[in-house]
Amino acid sequence: MVTDIRYKIFDLMKEYGDMLQVQERTRKEVLEKKNDGTIFFLEHNEVYTVGIRGKENHFLNLSHENGKTPAVYKVRRGGEVTWHGPGQLIIYPVINFRKAKFRSIREFVNFFGESISISLRDFCGIKKAVWLEDTPGVWVDDRKIAFVGFHFSKFVPIHGFSVNLNPDMSHFKTIIPCGIPGCKITSVKHETEKEFSIKEMSENILSILKEKIPDIYEDRMEEQ
Repeated sequence: MVTDIRYKIFDLMKEYGDMLQVQERTRKEVLEKKNDGTIFFLEHNEVYTVGIRGKENHFLNLSHENGKTPAVYKVRRGGEVTWHGPGQLIIYPVINFRKAKFRSIREFVNFFGESISISLRDFCGIKKAVWLEDTPGVWVDDRKIAFVGFHFSKFVPIHGFSVNLNPDMSHFKTIIPCGIPGCKITSVKHETEKEFSIKEMSENILSILKEKIPDIYEDRMEEQ
């Protein structure tokens, strides 16, 4: 089945609010059957987001050394509170998952989660990285390295996954990540002492996704 599913790897860091608008606009186009959607790969400027199960007491201390507090967005996605920022890969698969041969939300989410874990194992060398459906995310033993949260309308999601490549890990100490007290957070750099760029990691994950969605093609939209 030939689809009109695209991907875009952004070179520039993107503001969260701007990308939220891009996602919503893309979903509207998919629901209007103008195309089958786009998978976005990017890096955000620093921001906190609060999902539908997020609570005020999940924030511990948002003060920063420079006296500025990052923006906080309350959004309609699964999950609690998380942080996004430099050194973290964001993946937003805003696509009609039925057109991509997924039979259910569960199959769609698990495939993307498994693809990220395969990339972390085979490309980054983190042999213990595993996608866990029951405690959603990719884990390395008891340490969480990748996160997930979606909002679906019919067969089209917004939001998605984040993968810690080399972020400033101190930001996760300002919140209770994923609403799990004492949750240990890790990164590719912490586990391997190696650094991978957003582009390198995106391209590797994309190569795995293409096993399921072989006709996906690059979107040439200009960055703004």
